[in-house]
Amino acid sequence: MTPAQLGARAGHAVAGVGVAYAVVLAAGMAQSGFAEPIGDPLLAIMEVLTILSAVPLLALFAAVQATVPPDRRLWATLALFFAAMFCCATTGVHIVELTAGRAMARPGLVWPSLPYAVELFAWDFLLGLALLLAAQALQDTSREHRLRERRLRSWLRATGALCLFGLLGPLTGYMRIQLIGVIGYAVLLPVVAWMLTGWFRRSASGGAPLHCDVEAQRLREAV
Repeated sequence: MTPAQLGARAGHAVAGVGVAYAVVLAAGMAQSGFAEPIGDPLLAIMEVLTILSAVPLLALFAAVQATVPPDRRLWATLALFFAAMFCCATTGVHIVELTAGRAMARPGLVWPSLPYAVELFAWDFLLGLALLLAAQALQDTSREHRLRERRLRSWLRATGALCLFGLLGPLTGYMRIQLIGVIGYAVLLPVVAWMLTGWFRRSASGGAPLHCDVEAQRLREAV
């Protein structure tokens, strides 16, 4: 599997799981409102969906890191680093909540609590930084696709910025502000993942050759 194929499949997975998560989240908010935490079974479904989204998200950043040219690879590597930390943190939190948390009859992720703090650290801080760094890693290629890539970078930056703004909730103690971060990773992130899928597809189809594919072609020609 080429990096472009991995990126396209990961983007599809993130977008699909993201849409499912948004639907369940909306149902939970309609049922519980903003004052009460969302409970089972919707909470358990959301936690499973979160775990299912973490690995494809990591694969998406890995595909970006494998495709950008050398002068942008530092930004992509830093994005992948923070994405890996994000994946480990959020997966760990939700596995614990689905197992030991249920056994101890804990109320789930409620504020203030250590598991919720780690979850916000993952989705607001780590993922926000990863998205901003990924935007910096992308570059203009052909003139034909330059406008699309600028639009993609803008969406990446907007999503990452909203995630980071969500930190104002726990920092100020007014957790409704954290809904800014929820808009970033629950609403905009699936859109960004879908846009990245298109970016990988265009690159793989020859619209804008990926740097790793160009290097592989040169090696084949040299042999």
